[in-house]
Amino acid sequence: MRRRVAGVSVLAVLASLAVSAPAQAADEFRTITRDGLVLQHHRVAKAATPVKGTGVTRSDFDGDGVDDIAASADPLNHSQLPYFPSGMVVVRYSSAPQVDYLMGSLLPDGRSSFGIALVAGDFNGDGYDDLAIGDADEIDTRNKAYGGGVWIIPGSRTGLLVDSTRHFNQSSPGVPGESENYDGFGASLAAGDINGDGRDDLAIGAFKESIGSVAEAGAVTVLYGGSGGLTGTGAQQLHQNQAAVPGTAERRDHFGMALAIGKVNNNKYADLVIGAPHENDGQSIWNGTGMVTLMWGSASGVKLSGATSVTGAGVYKATGRSDTIAWYLGMSLAIGDVNGDGLGEVIAGAPNAQTPHLDGGLIAVFTGRTGGLSGSAVKIITQRTAGVPGSPEDQDRFGATLAVGDVTGDGRADVLVGAYTEAIGTKAEAGMIALLKGSSSGLAGSGAQGFDQNHPVVPGAAEKGDQFGSSAALLNLNGTGPLDAIVSSPGEEVAGDLVGYGSGTLSRFHGASGGLVPLSGSWSGRSLNTDRVQLTNYGARIAGPQSSGPWW
Repeated sequence: MRRRVAGVSVLAVLASLAVSAPAQAADEFRTITRDGLVLQHHRVAKAATPVKGTGVTRSDFDGDGVDDIAASADPLNHSQLPYFPSGMVVVRYSSAPQVDYLMGSLLPDGRSSFGIALVAGDFNGDGYDDLAIGDADEIDTRNKAYGGGVWIIPGSRTGLLVDSTRHFNQSSPGVPGESENYDGFGASLAAGDINGDGRDDLAIGAFKESIGSVAEAGAVTVLYGGSGGLTGTGAQQLHQNQAAVPGTAERRDHFGMALAIGKVNNNKYADLVIGAPHENDGQSIWNGTGMVTLMWGSASGVKLSGATSVTGAGVYKATGRSDTIAWYLGMSLAIGDVNGDGLGEVIAGAPNAQTPHLDGGLIAVFTGRTGGLSGSAVKIITQRTAGVPGSPEDQDRFGATLAVGDVTGDGRADVLVGAYTEAIGTKAEAGMIALLKGSSSGLAGSGAQGFDQNHPVVPGAAEKGDQFGSSAALLNLNGTGPLDAIVSSPGEEVAGDLVGYGSGTLSRFHGASGGLVPLSGSWSGRSLNTDRVQLTNYGARIAGPQSSGPWW
């Protein structure tokens, strides 16, 4: 059974290497201070043979053409650290000969969630992906408010350049807003090139930001990339009391709780999609809640005209069933061209949807259109849809996790959907994933694949509380061919773990023309233990274009 250590979250990275014994000695340990906050850096040497891959990459920090894997976890034992770690980021590279452990530092009266969100993007345009780490509860040392922050670590040929780390919060020059307790700045992240300058930009959600006197209405800040990386210059803040943004800021809308950046129309600018999953919650709405908003990219940034949105109630007719209701639409988001027509579909998860099972979950696939989102141009997929794997039950939460990319190599995006609390047999919250394949007619259940840990090749076994599918990413793990998948089981216990404190595992799948091919053997958090730190709940987040995983 998974247990989350209060106020702590970790990022761990693995690439396509065999499981190794726990590291025993630290080559380096140092601290980096930014804005009065301390980042702890622990680097352990490992043997590595440099590789050279081809094809699309999404988290390639060392620029070798093979993605490096970043995933979060919680530090369990940290007696050899100078500061109590508020979360950890472990980065293991495909070529760079080291493992990097990055940890926040908890102040005596503080709380933190370092690593609760993380994405990769090339913010300075140098060809190496950079790592963005969110800390939604971090203190702003200027005014002592627990408003949240984001750490940016640039990539290079030798891996992440930790000494060049940058830090942003709402007190940073140019960043709009003011740090306030529980804003949640950094709770969600997405990377992509909104202004078309060849450098990725970063969208940062603060889903509990107050708008005027309206508590927890939510806001999104966009920082733009440049030759020196991200900057507060020209930053935009978006919220629902602005004329350009659909809706009205209301208490607990949680605008910005989920984010995605990708091309929906066919110009050179990536577009921004924002989830407000609690829109209309608590009102006399019987046919759906939540809201998804699409805002267009432009040369000047997020375009302040032409935005469209659809609510959970707005897709009710598309479900085709009176007993299927999209509660809390927009809990998860992704963008990809699933039908190959050059326009990107917006995929929105509603894991708490009624299908009619309570919290059964669904995904809404909005057709890519130059006119934006429409409730009449959407396909609803649940586990009752023909061909979709899994048994629809209460508490499955199908759609809690989304990852989109071309797995089959046919030029169309496929959608990996996690149902991390799906029961497998009698094992509650064992979890499963489903791959829905793109086609010329769009996304459907035909040819879909389903995997859980009782599959004969997938490592481990389905057990209560494993939560297989809590986080997932489609990355280039082998340097060739279509995208591959990596899927977490943060509650998994391996030999030597304390009962109830699973170190967690990551499972790998290679992409192929027929879909995903599971690989035997998994990477565990326990294999990353060092003489300074031990890991638990490894894989709570995995870095990709947007942060992916459920809110616990």
